[in-house]
Amino acid sequence: MTPIPGALLALALVMALGFAAHRASLCTVKAVAETLTSGTGHMLASFAKAVLWSVAVTGALYLLGHESAASIPERAPHVLALAGGFAFGMGAAINGGCSLSTLQRLADGELTMLATLAGFCAGVLGWNVLDAHFALTSARTLPLPWPQLGAWAAPLVALAGLWAAWEASGLWRRRAPGRALQQRLAARVYPLSGAAVVLGVSGGMLSTFQGAWSYTNFLRAGVASGWGTDSPPTAFHAVLFMALLAGMLLSAWQRGSLGLRWEGGGPALRRLGGGFLLGAGGALIPGGNDTLVLVAIPALSPWALATYLALLAGVFATLLAMRLSGGALPRVECVSDRCVSP
Repeated sequence: MTPIPGALLALALVMALGFAAHRASLCTVKAVAETLTSGTGHMLASFAKAVLWSVAVTGALYLLGHESAASIPERAPHVLALAGGFAFGMGAAINGGCSLSTLQRLADGELTMLATLAGFCAGVLGWNVLDAHFALTSARTLPLPWPQLGAWAAPLVALAGLWAAWEASGLWRRRAPGRALQQRLAARVYPLSGAAVVLGVSGGMLSTFQGAWSYTNFLRAGVASGWGTDSPPTAFHAVLFMALLAGMLLSAWQRGSLGLRWEGGGPALRRLGGGFLLGAGGALIPGGNDTLVLVAIPALSPWALATYLALLAGVFATLLAMRLSGGALPRVECVSDRCVSP
């Protein structure tokens, strides 16, 4: 059981992460759409920055003697995990949003995102049934790389720390003059680099003390344990999931963007189908892009990075196919470290 002070800290970190992700509208699909429609990669760069912040935090905690609770689950053979990443990317593009953005839009009152979550659970179950019948993959947990780095751990953490100090100084120089902290926290749109700090620092601390806490991994493990192919998630991880959504709901309420709406028919079916691909891919990753960016890649897993690149390829291929078939992609533009889109 998590001690009360640690539990309160974890809840605060998750809520802050959800709030910042909602305010910056972080989304892998939008990041790829930005490259296709604007030719820039600011949002993709923000994900890379979040990873570097998380590496700096997890590495520093390791050197301070905090043994990480995170593990790196993998599916073998790796080619199927890469295929899972690609399928997840396809599902995200069809759905119009990936892990965090699905919850962000749900927090804004877009109730069709419930169909995405239902599709995700169905996709996880579908793959587990198929895998149990044909024995296509095997699950394993890799040891964390920090102890294996030996004498190289300290220089790597020092480099990450120097980058973090340089990035923090840049954020301080670029801050809006004359604005109080309360005004910055209440800003309708957060700068991408600022949101990356919150995601990376919170994610690094959470993975160290709570393990694979991400909500896609929680849903995946919950469905898989019901089928008898995985250990069930802890009750506290369910609480973390609710805290993540609560942080986004708080942001939506404070900003005034919360308004319940339901698009039935085609949109709901598209969310359901996209969610099914998200779940089938998430069963193989295992988890989702939030798991990769906030847990597995900062844990220095090369296969997690390769899977994330496959995920980006899935999003890119699907969005490109949509555009070539006559569909219009929403233009995503990023100016002054902030992204705007329809």
